[in-house]
Amino acid sequence: MKYVIIYGGTRKGSTYNCVQLLLNKLRAFSGAETAEFWLPRDIPEHCRGCFNCLLQGEENCPHFSSTSPLIGTMLEADGIILASPVYGLDVSGAMKTFIDHTCYLWMSHRPREEMFTKVGFVLSTAAGTGTWRTNKTMKNALSYMGVKRIYSFGSSVAASSWTDVKPEKKAKFERQLTRKAEKFYRASQFRRQLRYRLHTRLFYLMMRRMIRGYQEESLDKQYWQGKGWLEGEKPF
Repeated sequence: MKYVIIYGGTRKGSTYNCVQLLLNKLRAFSGAETAEFWLPRDIPEHCRGCFNCLLQGEENCPHFSSTSPLIGTMLEADGIILASPVYGLDVSGAMKTFIDHTCYLWMSHRPREEMFTKVGFVLSTAAGTGTWRTNKTMKNALSYMGVKRIYSFGSSVAASSWTDVKPEKKAKFERQLTRKAEKFYRASQFRRQLRYRLHTRLFYLMMRRMIRGYQEESLDKQYWQGKGWLEGEKPF
């Protein structure tokens, strides 16, 4: 199994350490491989809102040289882990920048068939509150890409640094992440046998109907036509 981890910050605090607890369990399983990306280091530029990725193709994004290695690795992975600390009751700016750069992969545009067989995991921590909303933002991004199943972990650590987190709380996190790692790994192993979520099926049907009405020169419509999706073929 191959897993890609995308961190929403370079600070190795509580979020990073919780990811390590998860990865330690995943790596204990035979054949688990991991690749890690750090934001904003690996995608340093904010999305400009130029619409090049949507209207002309993702290779025309001014930041394509930064985004393509990460997205390529993500497409090759069996499981995707998004991890962000809570900043202002939501994901970090760097994680939001990553999400902005991947919107062309959403089902409303040009979804990749590889994403429909993947399993996701979103993880966040906060000194106080906000993990639910932060995880929802990351989960929504994966959902709109068509990811088959998504697990989550979020918790208040009640501390500004990992070293200040109480030992009993760390032990609790490890127990919780051990259970979730086992489920995540099993789902990754049998991801092709998992049922597709109702959200995915309904959103796909809604977008197929909408994209049929696009202008013929629309890149999104040409993509869906090329896949045969507008004529009844399905990616799942």
